[in-house]
Amino acid sequence: MTDMPVTDIHAHLVPRRLLEDLAAGRVRFPHVEVRPHEATHVVSFAGGTPTRPIAPGLVDLERRRNWLTEQGVGRQVVGGWLDIFGYDLPADEGADWSTCLTEAIGEVAGADDRLVGLGTVPLQDPGRAAEALAACRAAGLPGVMIATRAGGRELDDPAFTPFWEAADATGAVVLLHPGFGGASARYQDFGLVNGLARLEDSTVTLARLLYAGVPARHPGARIVVAHGGAALPYVLGRLVRNHLINPEGTADPLESFGRLYFDSVVFDPAALEFLVGKVGAERVLLGSDYPFPIGDLTPRQVVDRAELKDGDRSEILGGAVARLLSS
Repeated sequence: MTDMPVTDIHAHLVPRRLLEDLAAGRVRFPHVEVRPHEATHVVSFAGGTPTRPIAPGLVDLERRRNWLTEQGVGRQVVGGWLDIFGYDLPADEGADWSTCLTEAIGEVAGADDRLVGLGTVPLQDPGRAAEALAACRAAGLPGVMIATRAGGRELDDPAFTPFWEAADATGAVVLLHPGFGGASARYQDFGLVNGLARLEDSTVTLARLLYAGVPARHPGARIVVAHGGAALPYVLGRLVRNHLINPEGTADPLESFGRLYFDSVVFDPAALEFLVGKVGAERVLLGSDYPFPIGDLTPRQVVDRAELKDGDRSEILGGAVARLLSS
């Protein structure tokens, strides 16, 4: 076990100063609008529907610090909030917005040695996304958080080759987080958008990436998958079977699967045990999805309750992420 503290690989943050500057007009983007909403704000991009109100936990650093102390978490890797990644912006403005948001996240993380920032990229423009990723790495950030699609494209689209090449060349962490891609009308009841649709979104994206062989072709990219990989670990056998009956149209999913990392946001100790048995503890990282209620806001409990070897538990809590962040 390394001396790396217990580390949460999956959390979200909105830089308060940037939000306030936008609301006050001190920072301006042509197609970004921030408006007060009760005690918080909402954001609109390119005239679209406003985001959900920004949760206090996204901006309140004191609340975050207290939570880290209460949960016995020594470090937290913080990405942005996907609702404000601005993938609907025009390409040039999207690149500028991405740079601004990344710099603001880096500023917050740089002021607290318990935080490690992840950048954002203008994923709607794969070429600019590649440039932004390289800039993040040059600035000392370990990598970026991205959604499962942008600009009407899936992540296995050949248009994203420059992005994956940049991730490979720079050894970037790419934290893959679902959006609302699976949220058809049948998910509108029972809270299933968060409860299930996001997992479907991740699973389909991952299956496509595996069948396209993207992780295998770009082994330097350190792809971390939110929410325990969604259904992917459980359905992997079926994906392999489908590959065997369609070998000409699909890459071997096992080759790429073995290059993925997974967070521990599965809630169920038996599910965590299954995940560790499937991928090895060295590829499972403690996660919380802080500060959202659908996240695991007592993230160490599932690790403590699972029947794991002591060495495996240490890997999940800090050992595996120490190697990931130091590579």
